[in-house]
Amino acid sequence: MEKMTITIHGYYHDRFMRPGRPPIDRGWRCNRIMNGCGSLLAALMRGNSGLGGIMYLAMGEGLKAWDGSPPRPDPAATGLVREILRRQITAESIVFLDGADQPSSLPTARLQIDFSFSRDDFAAEGVQPVREFGLFGGNSTNDAGSGLLINHVIHPRIDISAGLTLCRTLRLDFSQGLVPRDSAAGHFGGHLPIRCIDGVGDVYGDALNAEGIITLADLAASALHMEIENIPSAKMMEFRAKAGLVLAIEADLSPLAQMADASVSDILKLDAFSHETTGAGRNAAPGRLLRLQEKLTVLQVALDEWELQKLTGRDLLDWI
Repeated sequence: MEKMTITIHGYYHDRFMRPGRPPIDRGWRCNRIMNGCGSLLAALMRGNSGLGGIMYLAMGEGLKAWDGSPPRPDPAATGLVREILRRQITAESIVFLDGADQPSSLPTARLQIDFSFSRDDFAAEGVQPVREFGLFGGNSTNDAGSGLLINHVIHPRIDISAGLTLCRTLRLDFSQGLVPRDSAAGHFGGHLPIRCIDGVGDVYGDALNAEGIITLADLAASALHMEIENIPSAKMMEFRAKAGLVLAIEADLSPLAQMADASVSDILKLDAFSHETTGAGRNAAPGRLLRLQEKLTVLQVALDEWELQKLTGRDLLDWI
């Protein structure tokens, strides 16, 4: 008999809007639920006075060092790394969703909140980079870092410039049972920053980011004949083709459990049938490891070699 559990899942959906241009839709993506969420739920169930539920959304500049390879949030973290904006959330702005993703007048186990941000929302002048956001509750106030951190997302850099509107939708799902895989975000590798593609580099990467193309999934979803200043059309076709190769990967990733800390570059070099194989891959069935290597070989074509050396088996498991 299958055991039913209640697990909290978070998702977010970003869309970029510019006047006179088609919107860019980044699709649904997962976000990490923090330890503070469990603490807040327990306190609310106990009836602790002076605490609220979801009260603020905070956005952060994060660190420039994250560009190219954003880290995974630490579930024990209590705040953003570099918070720059906080917006209050009223109970009226939080919507219950039914099983068909439609607003419900009755309480359900699924919540949705919609936001929009433009350049005028930020205090600094010029282009404002953002790399992280999170929901706060409990005893949260308008002061940066206050309250219990409910979720935390570290994402590829988004440059909020004049004329750009970021439309962001957040969902929290407290449903009983397992969440279908189809409701999870994106495709294999869709979260990877665009600079991971071999040949993009900083110059082309900045030009793509300026158009709201931040990740491989963004590039794959962009208009086929989209023209970007300073990027030749042949290069755009090359980058789109490489992104498509990564997103199309379908593989049994279970052998990666035994080599989570090994780099992708090293995993691809392993001799699956060698009796001398030790360390990474030593417990993986040779046939399954070989089939996985064959599937992942396209990463050598599509991604920059430096990225292959930085990416690990654990990163690949986190891609889906």
